[in-house]
Order: sequence, then C-alpha cells, then structure tokens
Amino acid sequence: MTSHYSIQDRHRGSATIELLVVVVGLLAFTAGLVGVGRLTDTRAALAGVAREAARVAADARTPAQAIHAGQQRARLVATGYGLNLARLQVTVDPAGLLPGGTLNVTASYRVPLDDLPTLRLLPGQVTLTARQLEPIDPHKSR
Repeated sequence: MTSHYSIQDRHRGSATIELLVVVVGLLAFTAGLVGVGRLTDTRAALAGVAREAARVAADARTPAQAIHAGQQRARLVATGYGLNLARLQVTVDPAGLLPGGTLNVTASYRVPLDDLPTLRLLPGQVTLTARQLEPIDPHKSR
C-alpha cells in the first residue's frame, strides 16, 4: 500500500496547526491587553468619582445632605466617564462630617470582562474599589 500523503502535505498540516496556535495566542494576548486597559481606565474613572463625591459631600451641612449630594455627584461624574450606573455602588459615610473631621466615600464598580475572548484566562468581571478621605474644614459651621 502506498501512502497518499507526501512529506510536503505533512509540513502543510503542521504549518496550519502552528499558525492556529499563534493566532489563538495572539488573540488571547490582545484580549488580555484590552482587559488590562479597561481595568486601568475604570480605576482612574472610579478614583475621580470618589474624589468628586467626597468633595461635594464635605461641603454639606447635615449628614443626610452629605449622603444625597455625594451620591448625586458620583452618578453625574460616573456618567461623564461613561460608567454604567447599574454597576456602580457609592457609599458616603458622614460620620466624620464635623469641624476637623474626615468624611469617607467609597466607590465600587463591577468591570465586565466576559465579552473578551480570553479563553477563560480572565474572570467574567472584576470589582474595583476607590476610597477618598476628605478633610472637613476645622472652622466649618453647621
């Protein structure tokens, strides 16, 4: 019996498999870079959200006003950064809202990664958190 495959055919098959492996590797690498970029952009945006929410909340006169103003500002800033508000959680802790105190704002965001072709090397989503401590003017009056 004679073989119908020549050495040249085998090399062509090996080259196809090697090309496939390289393409899949490049695809996963590219998706990983996109994922890291998405996380970096979101981390910067989230820091801006927390910073702005804390700044506005620190100017409030009452704890209830601080919570409302901080969360409202956080939503506005997050929208400006293109963040999905359904994935955002902002907590304004007004316990330090007294002269010389420190107001604390924590912002968390669930970053989706499941739309990237990463061969399950990355999780479906990652939660990032930013925290901002805003000092209250020691001469602030209520």
